[in-house]
Amino acid sequence: MTGAGEGSAGPLVFVHVPKTAGTSFREALALRFGGRAIAGDYGPKAVETSPLVRRHVFEKPDLPQLREDLIAAGVRFVCGHVPVQRYAATFGTGNLLVIVRDPVQRLVSEYQHFRRHNGETRGFAEFYRDPRFINHQYKLVSAIEPAEYGFVGLTERYADTVAAANRQFGWDLPVLASNLGRPSLELSYQLDPGMEAEVRELNRDDIAYYERMVTEFERRQ
Repeated sequence: MTGAGEGSAGPLVFVHVPKTAGTSFREALALRFGGRAIAGDYGPKAVETSPLVRRHVFEKPDLPQLREDLIAAGVRFVCGHVPVQRYAATFGTGNLLVIVRDPVQRLVSEYQHFRRHNGETRGFAEFYRDPRFINHQYKLVSAIEPAEYGFVGLTERYADTVAAANRQFGWDLPVLASNLGRPSLELSYQLDPGMEAEVRELNRDDIAYYERMVTEFERRQ
């Protein structure tokens, strides 16, 4: 794997953790650079997954060839609900962008999203005890150290995150608010204290890594 913060020529990879304002960020990129500048990786059956990604990631895996083909096609970004290790070695850790969110708040938001869009009928306690959703953010982003990411953002400071990206990369992205389950990202979900304590215990790895990400974000500011 490439060294800390080391990038390489070619597309940037936005690790889109669910329910972190990632849709807003991706749509801002599309608005600024055009939809053709973005390749999606949202799973082999998802309509958002680009043909090149489907071919070189899922059908006949060949990440170096994918990178070459994306460059030839003028693609500037790969965006998707992907574990960071999928692209880190081939694309360079310095080309990885991520936005993270307080794990408790993110988990509640994910549950609400599943109820609205995925037919989720279980109560919240049964949902958050499902192994698929325990430390979900951590599983996607923690394969590399916070300092290795080319860019780190925070959902709770989304306007500051967009401003930081604009400064770092010379962009002029707008601050959008897409796919939100609440009127504002600044509003917090309130949980029963006993339930919150259990959620925090189950997701202690996620919480610990998130706190390190907050420190890294502050350091870069």
